[in-house]
Formats: sequence, structure tokens, C-alpha cells
Amino acid sequence: MPQRSFSCLVGGELRKVVRQRSNWVVPLAAVGVGVAAGTAAADQADLLHEGSFSLAIDIYRVFAAASIGALMLALSARLVAMEYRLGTIRVILAQGVGRLRLLLAKLAALGLVALPSLAALTVAGIVFVAIHLHQRPAAVAWREAWIGALTVVLSTMVCGLLGAAAGAVGRSMTFAAAVAAGFFPVDNMLGYLLPILGNATGERVWSDLTTYQLGLALNHLPSVLMGRRAGELVAPARPVDATHTLLVIAVYVAAFVAGGALLTWRRDTLE
Repeated sequence: MPQRSFSCLVGGELRKVVRQRSNWVVPLAAVGVGVAAGTAAADQADLLHEGSFSLAIDIYRVFAAASIGALMLALSARLVAMEYRLGTIRVILAQGVGRLRLLLAKLAALGLVALPSLAALTVAGIVFVAIHLHQRPAAVAWREAWIGALTVVLSTMVCGLLGAAAGAVGRSMTFAAAVAAGFFPVDNMLGYLLPILGNATGERVWSDLTTYQLGLALNHLPSVLMGRRAGELVAPARPVDATHTLLVIAVYVAAFVAGGALLTWRRDTLE
């Protein structure tokens, strides 16, 4: 049996994403998550008395990151875990498709879904900022715009890898969906609770832990790159610089990639 080309595998994964009716409601739910996050960011930004352009950029960046992040988390978790739930993984492997090759095809398909989504968010962001500046004129800070865009792209990649890793580790739609839906809410909630615990116990270690949380690192990255408080909802309890923040994110990304790839390669499909 001739081996299927990589582009053919990617096309097959794209069809799975598009044709599953249960995936059609995911973008709407993701936008709802984004609106909630953007509204909270607007309240936070108002307290900081930011300039008009910075205010618009911060609000829309939080909305875009939350929306595309929720979309990638849900789709990646479902796309990887569904093969095990339906038992189709054995059929695919029997056709001569390598395990890691299949995983890469799924990630590539998710990337192709993310590209037009990011493009649509970019166009909507330009319109949002333009309307905001029309109401409250201000100078445009292109550096902040580029930093905001890059942090959204980075968040998109992290969320896609997290969802895929959850699907590969748990091999269960329930587990993958639970991780996708709960990881960042729990992470951000801990960002609130750990400093309180540190103050109650007098132990600095609890506050130090917040500097190693993925969600807080992604929240804080725009601030350390822009050199100002950039509308982050939950920040690390201790001061950290850009190098530390990027290293924390890189370690989590490496763990997601290594864990997902290793378990996909080594574990028996009958487990």
C-alpha cells in the first residue's frame, strides 16, 4: 500500500475539523470567552488611566488572545483525542502512517485553521482601534501594536500545543476537554490565591510560585515587553523580566511537545 503524502494527511485532518458539526459551535463559544476577557481587561485598563491608543490595543489584545486561544485549545484537544475514542487510530496506523507523522499533520492542520482566524482578528482589530481613535484621538504607537500582535500569535501556538498534549496524554475526549476548558481558569485562579496564602502563612514561596505559572507568564509578557502595565488580568506576585517570562513559556512549550510526542510514539494504541 503506497504511503499517503503529508499534504494528504493534513487535508484529511482539516476535513475532520470542518465537517464535525460539534466543532461549528466552538468559534461562537471562543468569541464569548474573548468578550468576557476583553470586558474584564477594559475595566482593568480604565483603572490604570491609559492613553486612548494603549487602551484600545490592550482591550483588543486580551479579546483576541482569549478568543483564538479558546478556539485552538478546543480544536486541538478534540482532534487528537477523537482518534482514540473512536478507535480510528489503529486503522490509520495500519495504513502505514507513522504516529509522529500523524501528530504533525494534526498540528499542521490546526495551524492552517489558525492562520485565517488570526487574519480575521487582525482586520477586526484594525476596525476596533480605528473606531476607538475616532472617538478619542491619540498618536499611534506602532511598537505596541506589533508587540500585541506577536503575543497573540505566541498564545495561539501555546494553546494549540497544550490541547494536543492533553489529547495525547489522556487519550480521552473527556480528559482532553477538561484540560482545555480548565487549565487557564485554574491557573489564573491560583494566581489570585497563592499570594493570599503567602500573606497568611508569611512564606514567600507561595508568591514565588506565581512567577512560574504559564497563564500568568502569558498575561504578563506584553507588560514586560512594552515596559508598562498592559491590561493584564492576573500578574505574577513578584517582579520578573522579559527573559524570565519567555523562559517560563519556553519550558512549558518544550514539556507539551516532548510529552505529547513521546507518549504518541511509545504507548500502545490498545491501552
